[in-house]
Amino acid sequence: MRRILVTATLGLALAAAPAAAQDDRAVRPGMSEADVRARWGEPLAVRRINDWTYLFYESGMEQTYRFHDIVMLQGGQVVDAIVRMPGRTYLGQSSSPPERAPEFTPPRTQPAAAGQTGTVTGVRVTP
Repeated sequence: MRRILVTATLGLALAAAPAAAQDDRAVRPGMSEADVRARWGEPLAVRRINDWTYLFYESGMEQTYRFHDIVMLQGGQVVDAIVRMPGRTYLGQSSSPPERAPEFTPPRTQPAAAGQTGTVTGVRVTP
């Protein structure tokens, strides 16, 4: 009985080891840019726009998917990632999971017809 218990415990520990090792490289929501770099290394490119930071990583799948892996941060924290490279994991809810086929996303409003202008708000003009 003791031998079975030891064998079962060892088997569970070995089964959990690869998952724990992969978790060490996983990116999750709320991580900082430094945390992401520590897990995935230096990105190919970094783009910053206002409060947003986009980290682009080589995926090895560029010929198939036509884009790099991307980690998106808002306010210095990970909020989304699009990951295709085997061995990389995003533990949050991705806006583009691997099984989702790319598709056109139409704009929510129709563009103004030529010569028409819409109402602009939030702008202060100082003469």
